[in-house]
Parts: sequence; C-alpha cells; structure tokens
Amino acid sequence: MKRNNALAYLRQLCCSGLSKEIVIPEFLSAVQTLLPSENNTFTGVDEKLKPVYQITEFGIVDLDGRVPDIKADFFSSESNRRTSDWFIQRPKSDQDSVGDQLFHSYDLCNLVLRNDQQHHCLYAPILKEYTLVGILNLYRPRQQKSFDNQEQALFSRVLPYVAHALKAIDQQDIRYCQNGSSGMMILDTQGKILFLSDEAKLLLALACHPILSLDASVFEVDLMAKLVQLCRNLEANFRGQRVTPPSWCHNGPNGRFLFNAYCLKGENHKSGDLIGITIEHQEPLMLKILRAMRNLPLSPTQKEVAMLITQGISSEKIGERLHIKPSTVKDHIGKIFTKLDIHHREELLPKLQALYSSKNYSKERLAKQAD
Repeated sequence: MKRNNALAYLRQLCCSGLSKEIVIPEFLSAVQTLLPSENNTFTGVDEKLKPVYQITEFGIVDLDGRVPDIKADFFSSESNRRTSDWFIQRPKSDQDSVGDQLFHSYDLCNLVLRNDQQHHCLYAPILKEYTLVGILNLYRPRQQKSFDNQEQALFSRVLPYVAHALKAIDQQDIRYCQNGSSGMMILDTQGKILFLSDEAKLLLALACHPILSLDASVFEVDLMAKLVQLCRNLEANFRGQRVTPPSWCHNGPNGRFLFNAYCLKGENHKSGDLIGITIEHQEPLMLKILRAMRNLPLSPTQKEVAMLITQGISSEKIGERLHIKPSTVKDHIGKIFTKLDIHHREELLPKLQALYSSKNYSKERLAKQAD
C-alpha cells in the first residue's frame, strides 16, 4: 500500500500541470519514499546532449556559481558521444562512470557528486517525443547499499511521469498560498546586501535561479536591480517624494516572492542608514493540496476527484475528465466526504488546507537545504 500511495502521488504530481521548476524538485524529494535516496538531481540537455540546466531537491546556494562551468567542462562533444552510446546499450545505469572510465578524475565527480555524498548512482534518460531531453539521477552515500535490480525496475516505472511533467505549459492564473516561508535581508540605501539570514539566502537563490542554468546570472542581475530600486524608493519616500511603494511581487517558476522594504532607523532617517527587506515565498495552492492528500485514506481516483473539486470543477465535468460514469463520481464524492468528515464541496478545500501547513513544510525544506 505504501508503494502504491507513493506511485500515485508521483503520478498526480507530474500530471498537475505545474511548471517543471516546481514539479521536478518535489518529485526528486518525494521519490525517496519509493526509492530511498538523497541529493537527487535532474539535468536537462539540448539536442547535442550538452547540459543546459540543472534542477535539484537540495540547496544549490554555494554551488550555483560553479556547477554550470563544471558540467560544461565535463560534457564535451566526445563525452556526450560516449554517454549517448552508453544509454543506447543500457536504458538505465547504476554506475556513476556512465561510459567514461576517467569519470573519477573530473571536477564533476570530486567537487559536486562526492561533496554531496552522491556515491551510488542510478541514472536514466528522459525522452520527450523520442528525443533525449534530460537525465534523471538518484544517489545514495557510500555507506548505503547500491541500487538493486528490483529498485531499477521500479525506477523505470516513474520515468514516464517525469517526461509528462516536462510537457507542462506555464500557467498564467496560478493560485498561491497566502502564507509561506520568509527571510530577512539588510542592505544599505544603495542596495548593497550587508546581511542575509539563512532563510533569505535560500529564498533569494530560489527567486534568482528558478533552474541552475548557464545564463542564470542574467536573471539574477535583473532581480537585484529591482531590490536596489526598492531601497531607492524607500529613501525617496522619507524625503517626501511621490514614488512607487517600497514593495515588489515577483511571480517566478518557483512560486510567488513578496519583497517589502523597511527603514531600520525610524524617524531620524538619513543617508547611510540601513534598510531591511523581507522575502516571503508563497507556493502554488495546488502543490499544497497535493501534499495534504498524499497520506490520506483515499484511493488514487478519489484523490483525483478531490483535486478537481477544489478547483471548482462540476461532477459532470469530473466524469468527463476521468472517463467515469456520473454515478461513479457521486460514489467517490460520498466516500471522500465520509473519510474526511465533511458534508459539502465548500468544506473540502479548507479541510485540506488545515491538514497540511505550507509554512511548516517550507521550514522543513529550508532546514533540509541548509544541512
């Protein structure tokens, strides 16, 4: 039952329509329930098998400036050819050399994988319309056993889920949770960062680097320019000028980020004083609902019905989407209400929100990334 629940959650997550920047990190974390692993990654590649971005389920704050160069150096044309030949012969691999006997001499191995205790490796190519678009990587530290044949077979079952998630089109009207994790930054009036709390450092990385890509610095420069403008607006407000309020809302692939600037000197504000900026991260409401339903005593179909109810979908439309009879939809809804001790559709969303705290989850995630 535990395995079936894990598979159902991964499938529903990857079919949610949320962006890959949200789905893939959640998948890399959730798959650990099915296949014990840690520090998992997904590497997106172009048509020449050159890595173009990386998504992880762990913190990338300290490595985000080096990993793209390290990976670009490793994935040469010759290395890409050997990797392609390797995967043609092996649909998946539990060897970290991946076709290159010199693998352990590269910085990719010594500065990235070994640094994050990524010793035992399970790799598999992800295909989209018969084209290789990325490599899914699961890892275990040296002291644990390697991935056995049964685990490799189970790994193969979830690969189509990831391929489906990569097809999602960016949604425009996403509903976000009103509460989320937060952090604090301290800057001078010119926008220079003087202090970052651990939470702020991680949240700023999520905002600046939706994915770890070779051109991530361009987006980072643009975001930091916005923060500099917040500081200037706050300075101008205290001088009596009419300017845009010192707050900014950024909707990115990783969710919504709210930035608010505050003067830390009170009424005696003057040039050279410090400015505090809070960062609040709000995740998509759909992701919170999925997590809330993950361990509920509902069947996979009942979870799909419940998700559609929270989106305001009628019973008739639910039947059409899931290809089930109206009487079957009614039966599922009745069982959902009984199991969750509710009586009306309008009670479902508040019930699910109460069952899982997004704020507590975010703190757990941030704590894990900081370890």
